[in-house]
Amino acid sequence: MNTVPEIRREKVFIPPEMPAQEIKEKYGLSSKSAREVLKQGFFVKNYSKKQIIIDPENFDPAVSYSTAKRVYWKNFRWSPLVQSIKEDLIQEAVTRMYELSGKVKENANEKYGIGYGYF
Repeated sequence: MNTVPEIRREKVFIPPEMPAQEIKEKYGLSSKSAREVLKQGFFVKNYSKKQIIIDPENFDPAVSYSTAKRVYWKNFRWSPLVQSIKEDLIQEAVTRMYELSGKVKENANEKYGIGYGYF
């Protein structure tokens, strides 16, 4: 079974007395980023990467495909170019919903429930 490693974003606070060179070495940031982090006091680890938090029990393929198809027909059905890649777009949307299936469960509350994650 191929397991996809989880990629989570995490806010990392930096002590103000830490020099930029040490921030650069410890966290693998560029010099410019290290100076910005020093001014800001924190940075978000994995900010530029897609988050992947999978929970197979929380993923329903039927609902995902249904949602992806509705979004396609509502937003893209008029474009001939998009029609030629319809199946790829739908599959990419379902794949992304699977990658984020664990995130919905973690952040589920009154405002961001299970349905919110699909859209």
